[in-house]
Amino acid sequence: MACKPKTRIAVACGVGWFLLILGACLIPILEWVVKKKVERTVIIRTDSPVYAFWQDPPVPIYLQLYMFNVTNPIEFIQEGKRPFLQEVGPYTYSERRVKYDIKFNPNGTVTYRQNRTFQFILEKSGKGLSEDDIYCTANPVYWSLYNALKYEYPLVRETIYIATQLFDEHPLMYRPFKELIWGYHDPLLNVTKAIDPKWFYTDFIGFFMNKNNTNDGVYTVFTGETDIMKLGTIDKYNGSSYLNFWSTVWANMINGTDGTLGPPYLPKDTVTHVFSSDICRSVPGMYSRDVSSSQGIKLWRFIGPTSSLQNATENPDNAGFCTPKDNCLGAGLNNITNCQGVDFFNLPSATSLPHFLHADPRYLHAVVGLSPNEKLHETTLDIEPYTGLVLQANKRLQVNVHLEPIANVPETLNITTVFLPIMWLDENAAIDDASAKKLEDLLFTPLKLILGLEIGLMVLGVVVLTASIIYCVKKKLENSEERRPLVQPNEYVDYDAPPQATGGNTVTYGGTNPILTGGGDGDNTVDRSAGTVRKV
Repeated sequence: MACKPKTRIAVACGVGWFLLILGACLIPILEWVVKKKVERTVIIRTDSPVYAFWQDPPVPIYLQLYMFNVTNPIEFIQEGKRPFLQEVGPYTYSERRVKYDIKFNPNGTVTYRQNRTFQFILEKSGKGLSEDDIYCTANPVYWSLYNALKYEYPLVRETIYIATQLFDEHPLMYRPFKELIWGYHDPLLNVTKAIDPKWFYTDFIGFFMNKNNTNDGVYTVFTGETDIMKLGTIDKYNGSSYLNFWSTVWANMINGTDGTLGPPYLPKDTVTHVFSSDICRSVPGMYSRDVSSSQGIKLWRFIGPTSSLQNATENPDNAGFCTPKDNCLGAGLNNITNCQGVDFFNLPSATSLPHFLHADPRYLHAVVGLSPNEKLHETTLDIEPYTGLVLQANKRLQVNVHLEPIANVPETLNITTVFLPIMWLDENAAIDDASAKKLEDLLFTPLKLILGLEIGLMVLGVVVLTASIIYCVKKKLENSEERRPLVQPNEYVDYDAPPQATGGNTVTYGGTNPILTGGGDGDNTVDRSAGTVRKV
């Protein structure tokens, strides 16, 4: 037996409301399901789907180096002129990072070392560039020695000066690019090593010496298994939760991750931190804007806030990075002298953003040839917000050496004090199509299906409910039309028309005289007021 229209309408409305309410009620349930799915995927453990991504990232990583060549060495050293710099690059290297000696700890952390290997890629480097290209730049041995001895007795400096002249060590030097970066055997260090091996334990020197095919220390990070919001956060570095390079506890704190992955589903106002062993400190990051990978994956871009670059006067928290305490550099420079050593001597160096971007203008004006540009020289970190995975990054950094006149060292006396840029680097990574496809199949597609189910139920409920309401209104209008009387109130009647019989006991009226006929028990009365007919 078929259902009545009213029953069908009631059932349809009920189904619509049920689907709508079910979809709404499933929001917290499906969000919980999604979060659990994400957690099972990104937690660091051997059976985790992203363990292989963490242990040996398949994402291509490149190190691109841009050298600064001093083109007026004589005018700079002997006449006190500003150094003229010529930027040349990029020299491009592929970088592979593999974690090893992995040990899971009972407290929800994992300890590991990370080996970094660099391989020169000629086809991705600038046209005509070679690792054998010669550059004129600051001599790290020369300035390391004099930085350590500038407060010693004059006789000590004079003796060292004689030694440097004998071994052809000068404020500037000419060296092949490969030796400047990865290291070379220095003749003066070779002699001092033979004389006093306790102080001079190596004769090898280079700005990135001991960084190729080596690890940068022992990391202990949280796996996220006991607290997902600590995923990837560094617990200890080289067995300690603090560094010993800076002058305050706050500055020596090791905050954030190693830049591989972090906690999932972060809000946009989160301040992220990444620890970099290259500059011996943690660097904050704040949300800047939404971006997308080349595969269309939506990402949040984080950049360093200006507060992290301010000097100690503008931001007192940065006073801890003054080393020693009364030696505070201007905005935009980070003194890394204490964490960059040659034997037991520290190289007087500082890092900045490339071309002194966002730095005190005096550093930029002390040289010729730089042109800061946010698009080219800013450090960025692009995070997939729901999983916390870093899918794109550009770590940009400039290495500068501090040159100044030194008493009792004649060939330095005419030098105008300057932080001389040596090079800048762009260490970049972006997820490739193959890796994006794996992540899409592993994580993003299931998440989209779950969220699609939630939205689909609600949309279907709204559609069914709306269709039921439309059908109900339509039926009501049809029924109202069927019950409408032949003569409606206030309907006009033409009394001048001739009378016509319609059958039964009803007549129509024409002219001015009514004609009544009876065929039943009731009485009929004509009311001609206002030209209408009605039964009373």
